[in-house]
Amino acid sequence: MKLNNFLIFFCLIFLFGCTNFKFAEDKPCSFPKEKLEKGGLLNRLINTENLDGSYKKYICKDFAGHRLVYPISYSSKMKFTILGETVFLSKKEFRESRIRINDNKFNQISKENLTRIKTEREIYRSKITSLSVKKYQDIKFNFPAKGIISSEYGVKRYINGSPRNPHLGLDIAAETGTSVVAPENGKVIFVGEFFYRGNLIIIDHGNGIISTYSHLDETFVSEGDNVLKNSKIASVGSSGRVTGPHLHFEVILLGTKVNPMLFL
Repeated sequence: MKLNNFLIFFCLIFLFGCTNFKFAEDKPCSFPKEKLEKGGLLNRLINTENLDGSYKKYICKDFAGHRLVYPISYSSKMKFTILGETVFLSKKEFRESRIRINDNKFNQISKENLTRIKTEREIYRSKITSLSVKKYQDIKFNFPAKGIISSEYGVKRYINGSPRNPHLGLDIAAETGTSVVAPENGKVIFVGEFFYRGNLIIIDHGNGIISTYSHLDETFVSEGDNVLKNSKIASVGSSGRVTGPHLHFEVILLGTKVNPMLFL
């Protein structure tokens, strides 16, 4: 009798363990709610029959079924078709920002620095398009620094009167030395110093989510470090091409820069 009871107890524990495993396996499909605008994302249940393999990285599975999580780039058309469904984006006006840079280092770029910029772009691209297998559950980020939002996602930039690439991050103006913290658990995949971005940190949060931190004063982590939510990783600075001390914060979802406010 005691043996039978033990076997029943063992089976229940095993089944409970399998349920927990399944729960842990499914839960990483948690992403921000759908927001149909440039810098937003699609997040909806789909039918996986005859699914095009090119969309594999955008598919996850939770209790409700298979879900399409597709980041919408700034350059996206206002109307596009994906998996046979037509998507219409909400119109959003992005303001203009006109700044002046007086440092000739950034206005008359030497051949040496042009080569450096090209190399750094390749490094940056390889880092933000990498996909880890690590999964984290919480996609509600904390703000990485305390300060004033001085430039939001999508701002049309003009530098010394010339149009430049749109601003695809969030700028937080703060005094030099202000703490910069990890907004969520993750792994540091890059620490270095770039021509335009200055001192730079890149963190992989799993689930295809990567964050970057530019124009830092000091960095307090190294590549390969695991960081916890709210742990100090750096301080605000004015390294690289800037007009004053601030943190340039970006969030990349599955290789596409999205509006960081989706996660904040």
